[in-house]
Amino acid sequence: MKRACCHMLLGTLVFWSVLSSAVHSAEQGQYRSKVMITPEGEWTRGAELSIEELERQLGSIEDAYAQSSAGRHLARHYVERKQYDKAVAFYRDALTAQGLSAVANREMLREVAQVYLLKKDYSAAAQALQQALDLDLVPEIADYLLLARAQHHLGRYVEVVKTLDRMQQSGPTLDAARMRQALALYYHAGAYSQCEVLLTRLLEIEPNDAQHWHLLASVYLQQNKKKQALDQLVLAREKNVPFTERDILLLASLQAANTDPFGAAQTLEAALTQQQVPGTGANYRRLFEFWLQAREPERARGALEQAARLSGNADLYLHLAQLQMDDQQYEQMQQTLLAACANELPENLVGRANLLLGVSQLKLNNAEAARRSFINATLVGGVNAQAGEWLRFMQAAPATKAELRRIVSICAGPEDKKLSASEMQVATRDATIAEQHPEAGQTDLAEADDTANVAIETRTVPAMRLFYMDYAQPLTQLMDSLRGTVISMNVALVKSGGTADGPLQIIISGDPAGSTGAPAVQLGMPLRG
Repeated sequence: MKRACCHMLLGTLVFWSVLSSAVHSAEQGQYRSKVMITPEGEWTRGAELSIEELERQLGSIEDAYAQSSAGRHLARHYVERKQYDKAVAFYRDALTAQGLSAVANREMLREVAQVYLLKKDYSAAAQALQQALDLDLVPEIADYLLLARAQHHLGRYVEVVKTLDRMQQSGPTLDAARMRQALALYYHAGAYSQCEVLLTRLLEIEPNDAQHWHLLASVYLQQNKKKQALDQLVLAREKNVPFTERDILLLASLQAANTDPFGAAQTLEAALTQQQVPGTGANYRRLFEFWLQAREPERARGALEQAARLSGNADLYLHLAQLQMDDQQYEQMQQTLLAACANELPENLVGRANLLLGVSQLKLNNAEAARRSFINATLVGGVNAQAGEWLRFMQAAPATKAELRRIVSICAGPEDKKLSASEMQVATRDATIAEQHPEAGQTDLAEADDTANVAIETRTVPAMRLFYMDYAQPLTQLMDSLRGTVISMNVALVKSGGTADGPLQIIISGDPAGSTGAPAVQLGMPLRG
């Protein structure tokens, strides 16, 4: 009974002792907290005075250890206050005093290097870190990485690679985090063979990191190792590594580059079907190119139809029309051309569009419309020779002055007159009537010259370069021979290395009626090249 009481008393004493200690500790903590948060208290002013006093007395300290210790203390104080110039000065004083061990000096060199990095003084940071590595101590990985980072900021990429190579030869094995830092520095320095080694090691450590798989493929490509890059991505695909749109497109492109366009098309088509890549005009255009390379014309045409419809790109529509012409699908071809020409065409596509439109019209037995489309195609460079051949093939009548004046077509550019399909039929019909009955629409030049109050329109046109010839025949014979002359001029222009760049210009100097002598006539073809 006495023993039990004794134990109870002892337990009570221990309990009160612990409780008393906890209360005392809590009170101390509260007191300290109150002192620390007093902004203008005596304690704060005392600390300031001690720092100032230490600065004043630093010069009189003769002991090297004391000088270095005080300098390091002051340097750290000013780093906390972000007064970096003062901090650097005290670090330098502490190092110059040589009062501390090599280990402490290395720590100070790292600290001053960090301050230089904050100041973006990368040259001084690199110098401090090199001093740290030159000390007779076992080097540390962090110092190499910091030095390489400073050299990278200075654009010294050869030095970056040398520093990282020294780091790997120094002995310690890199952990994954430091491998990634070294990898980034190697990659930006263009050291792709070293990147390849690091990424292979990272994949062994972190096989589920998708970025490592794709970055290794990129590193192979940087070294023009297309087969290894393809094998890397195929293996990643088999291991269900996540692929972005960019990764899938890269895989397909590599398959095509490695003589497997059929596989490339299958990869991209599957990704489009499964909505792994968006169904944009650009992606369907890639699919068209892959199927075309794989010699699958039906599939290529289907992809091209999608690409043209989604993008509204006139060039793609014209390419589709060309494929449909090759397959003699003339009705579909004409519908494709109408879709291409729904909006104003870029100037460089006008000639080609009118040439293809003329072919579709001729094959669908609309010779009148085809003739006008081919004439339109002769008025611009690029396909004018082909259009002339078609006109000869169909034995078309020569173009009238009105037809040669400008392009009037469904397929028109910014400088042309654009008509709808119905308006084009009317214009073609009127031109045919005027050709068959010239007396109904022509006025004798001499009579027009005698007419009073003739309205004359004067325009200023931009300067142009002309490939021209003097016309020596009478002006009345000009229209009869103009078509053949224009074709000859175009052939000569192309042989000279140029191309036509606008409608033919007829330049008449003198009296067109010939009352004061035959006028001088020149034919000028605007050119480029």
